[in-house]
Order: sequence, then C-alpha cells, then structure tokens
Amino acid sequence: MIRLSALRCAGLMLTLLPVAPAAMAQDSAPPPPMAAQIANPQPGHPAYADLIDAIDSTVNRDVLLNNGLEAVKREMLANADLAAAEGASPGLIDEILAGMRPVLNSQNLRVSALYRPKMIAAMASYLTPDEARNVAGFYRSDIGRRLMGNVVANFDMEQTLSSAVAEKDITEADVRADINSAVSQGISQMDASDLAEMGRQALANPALLKLQNVNPQIQRLRAQMENEPLTPEEDAEIARVVEATFVKRFPQ
Repeated sequence: MIRLSALRCAGLMLTLLPVAPAAMAQDSAPPPPMAAQIANPQPGHPAYADLIDAIDSTVNRDVLLNNGLEAVKREMLANADLAAAEGASPGLIDEILAGMRPVLNSQNLRVSALYRPKMIAAMASYLTPDEARNVAGFYRSDIGRRLMGNVVANFDMEQTLSSAVAEKDITEADVRADINSAVSQGISQMDASDLAEMGRQALANPALLKLQNVNPQIQRLRAQMENEPLTPEEDAEIARVVEATFVKRFPQ
C-alpha cells in the first residue's frame, strides 16, 4: 500500500516556512550567522501557536490535497498491473482516490495535531515571542500569502512519494528536495514588484531570515510525519475502498 502521509498540509507549510523567506532575500542581504538556540524558550507563549496558525492560514487545503492525489495517481500508473487495470476500466484510479480522500483528510488532521506541539517547540527554540509575532504578520500580509500560495501550488511530492512507493523510509533529503523544487518554482512565478517587496520585507523584518536556523529541526519533524503509519482503521478503510472499487468494475 502506498503511504499517503505526504498530504499533511500543516507539516508542509512548517517545512516551507524557513526556506521561502531566506530564498526571497538571498540577493538582498548576506545570510545571518547561525543563531544559538534561545536559552530559556517559552513554547507555551501564545505567539508561537499564533505563528503556526498564520502559516496554516496561507494553505489552500483543496489544492494541496489535489496535488497529493495527482502525485499518488502518477505513482499508481507507473505500476504495470494498475496501469493495465486502468486501461481496461478507465477512471478506476480516480474512483479509488476519490474514495480515499476522506480518509486522507482525517489522517491529515490527526497527524498534524500530533506534531503541532513539536513544531511550536522548534519555533520557540530560535525565535523570541516578538519575533514570532513579526513573522506571523508577514504570513498574514498580501505578499506572504501570495508567495506561499505559489509554493503550495507547485508542491508535487515527487521525491517523497518515490521513496514511499519503493518502501523506503522518507528522509530529510527527500523532504528537502520536494520543498526546494516548490519554492524555486513558486518564486519564479512572482513578478518584479513582488520580488522587490519580498526583499524589502526581509530586510525590514530580520526575524524572517532567522527562520533558516529552525530549518533542520522542521525538516526532521517533517520526515517523521511522513513515516507515521496509518492507523489500523485508516488502513482497513483504504483497503475496503480499493476492494469495493475493483469488485464493482471487474465483477466475477
């Protein structure tokens, strides 16, 4: 069974978070030195939960889920047996994926909630509450939302799903490859005025560039999220969907 945990939008956005601001400002200012972790972090401070909420608010969940399902479809069609079944009964894979969609949405919410405290703690390790508020302001701005909308639209999960289909553990390198591709394509779709505004924001808000210090922890957590297994109930429901669809389309 193909693992489908790549569809968790909150984890995606938190992984993209340290990458996009640093990329947008790379021609505007030299990168800051790697900062030490905060000596007495305050993960319980509401500014960190609000930051994650701000990032999550940039996500078009339908776009992200659709991208994930399209990536799964490509991997399924690469399987000779599934491709043959699709040829014999066009629309088979789309019907299976439509049946899986509610399960994946439920899994998304479950795993995102499980990892939310860890993501908050990672942010609190490097950002002060005031810095977290400043970063949240960027992600609630028009330019921040436009940037992340472009990145999400280009996130195709190719490397992550390739590892999953090969029954390999998903690594931080897999996560990083997919993110870098999405960020590069997303930024390339911004016009000159957008790029100028992003550079100005990065210079005016140094906390944005500090996000690269959080990146290793976030990517590590993201890889752990990808390797979270389905619950027995989720796995059984997906198996039921697949079996029912085949029985309907290929009656004995």
